[in-house]
Amino acid sequence: MIALTIAVLPNLSAVRTWQDFAQCVLNIHTASGLSYSDLEKLSRNSDRELKRSTVSDALNGKRRITKPLLGSLLDAWKLPAAERAEVLSTWGRVATDALRRAGPAVRFDEVSPRELGVHPAIQVDNATSDLPDYVQRSFDDQLVDLIAEGADHGCFVLLVGRSSTGKTRSLYEAVFKIVPNWRIVQPLSTQEIVDLAAEPVENAIVWLDELHRFLGSSPSLTRTVVSQLKNAGSIVVGTLWSDDYIARRELRQTNVVDRYAEDRKLLEFAEKISVHDAFSVGEYQKACAIGEWDARIRIALQSRDAGVTQVLAAGPELVERWEHAPAYPRAAMTAAADARRLGVRTPLPPDLLRDAMTGYLTPAERVVAPAAWLDEATSYGETKVSGAVAALSRVAGRQSGVPAGYVAADYLAQHLARVRRTQCPPESTWTALIERLDNADDLRGLCASAEARMRYRYWEHGLRQLCVLGDRRAHVELAKLLTRQARLPEAMATLRDQMDDKQARDTMKKLIELAGRAEPLQSDDIVTRLRLAELLFDEGDTADLRENADRGDQVAADDLAAVLAERGDLAELRVRADAGHRLAADLLAELLAIHGRLAELRTRAESGDEAAATRLGKIGAEPDEPDRRAVEAQISELRAAVDDGMASAAEQLTTLLFELRREDDLRAEVDAGTPYAAERLLALLTAENAHDPHAVREVMRLRAFGQDAGGTRDRVGPA
Repeated sequence: MIALTIAVLPNLSAVRTWQDFAQCVLNIHTASGLSYSDLEKLSRNSDRELKRSTVSDALNGKRRITKPLLGSLLDAWKLPAAERAEVLSTWGRVATDALRRAGPAVRFDEVSPRELGVHPAIQVDNATSDLPDYVQRSFDDQLVDLIAEGADHGCFVLLVGRSSTGKTRSLYEAVFKIVPNWRIVQPLSTQEIVDLAAEPVENAIVWLDELHRFLGSSPSLTRTVVSQLKNAGSIVVGTLWSDDYIARRELRQTNVVDRYAEDRKLLEFAEKISVHDAFSVGEYQKACAIGEWDARIRIALQSRDAGVTQVLAAGPELVERWEHAPAYPRAAMTAAADARRLGVRTPLPPDLLRDAMTGYLTPAERVVAPAAWLDEATSYGETKVSGAVAALSRVAGRQSGVPAGYVAADYLAQHLARVRRTQCPPESTWTALIERLDNADDLRGLCASAEARMRYRYWEHGLRQLCVLGDRRAHVELAKLLTRQARLPEAMATLRDQMDDKQARDTMKKLIELAGRAEPLQSDDIVTRLRLAELLFDEGDTADLRENADRGDQVAADDLAAVLAERGDLAELRVRADAGHRLAADLLAELLAIHGRLAELRTRAESGDEAAATRLGKIGAEPDEPDRRAVEAQISELRAAVDDGMASAAEQLTTLLFELRREDDLRAEVDAGTPYAAERLLALLTAENAHDPHAVREVMRLRAFGQDAGGTRDRVGPA
């Protein structure tokens, strides 16, 4: 092997980042004339084999070049001593600069479990430590193996389970066992994670407890970002509530934009470990043994109301404290939990929390000065139960002594999300959150919650706030919402200053086209008005299908029939079926059967409608009454699955309620923000009122303007 001689190395003095360094090392490799295969062959007899994939990733900036890897490369290239020393010196300088930019190094074993998010435990007399002895979990061996592998090659490990199930404690114990001396990084924002991925530090643990804080944020936490950290040798670990995980992992089959697409790719990349609510038999036996000397474990084992980990974190006592709270503390705790349910992740500033409380109080309770509300609420809410955890926690702000705001305890927030799932938060909560929060991620979450609950007034309000913050996407979404409400001039005005954005230009072009198509439909005729509402609602998609179907396009005719059935439009389905369209006849017969219109079904069958005759034959002369208990059990089971975040269960539940014609239950699911509920409610109302064009017009108005805070049709919009 001839030694590599390079008269002039790349300009190493200009190297500032790991990407710069990787480019310089790649230049040296290119000058050597060796291939990746050559390097692999040359290193096979050494302690550190240079695998092609490892070298390729490192030299192309996909993973950080470690010092051992660099030494092996320099050996293989036989770089002269002086040049070798200069390259190694540059590596040391870049590594030092990266550490300096990342802040002071803190070892994992120098940080307390509480600082890492481990719930404080209930306090008992004679306790000798802040935490009880750790009860070994059934997944610990797997978790430890993953962390150990990560110490060599990097990893991304995610523990998924409900609140207060021991996720963070188990993660702490595993990391402490394997790499207690590694550097710990606790990012406060996604931007910090992105910056760290661009310039990773050596031997780093990236601690992402409560991963939901970084999902749906801007910039996005993507698979690419975490992959960069993993490839750099970092141990990336996190925890996530199970409902957040399931909601993002399940692909929703809908024409709505999949807002969880990037989150799904990230979660698929993780090594996931499920943490169950209750101890297994083996875990329970281990807990009993520890309970012989640890009073806290012994007390938790005696509880019948919750699991061991929940009792240790004082979860049941938090719920009891909320249930028996005076008016003002109860209002504050409920408002903070409802904010979390609506997608807000940041702490609620004191003034915001006070304003949000209004809707949870009676007129008599609102007579007292608002300043007194918050004093009583925080005094009660911040009192720790069992000396462990408070229902309301104060989060420190940037200025000493001034809190950034308050958050509800995880266990309490999760409990209230279940018991209050069908109770839409009051107007005071929506208004206070939208007007006082300046976090774009929180506002996006609020907009999504308002849309799902058909609270379009709040949706519009939130979009306008996002526009003020410079969110280009919000301008387009606001224009589309205004368009469906026949507010075309306002929609165009929203986009007028955004013409340097392609999506805004395309939307403006579409609006100008719609304005032209809407002009001939300006009429007092009820049918024409319905056509106008439809045109603006779906930007002409259905009108285009209808026009193509009338020209003889069979595919368009089928697609139109499917759209009409999805909307519950029996009136137009009848017209299409009577004109001889087979799919329209099939779908009409199905809807007539679902809605109990057997007389019409029989009439159609007797007049020669084969689809009606076939459907009637399946029903029989007298349809069997469904087993009421079985139906209620199925509904309860599906609701529980929806509570766990399963989108497929939401689709099944809302479809079942539609078929059972349970309007009140569908309205409750809309108030809960259940996926598909709004579409199914509107379809049911359309089908039930198909005989009355004026009632259908009211449904179209509801489709465009949504509901008010109380769940009735919003009074905004044309009469």
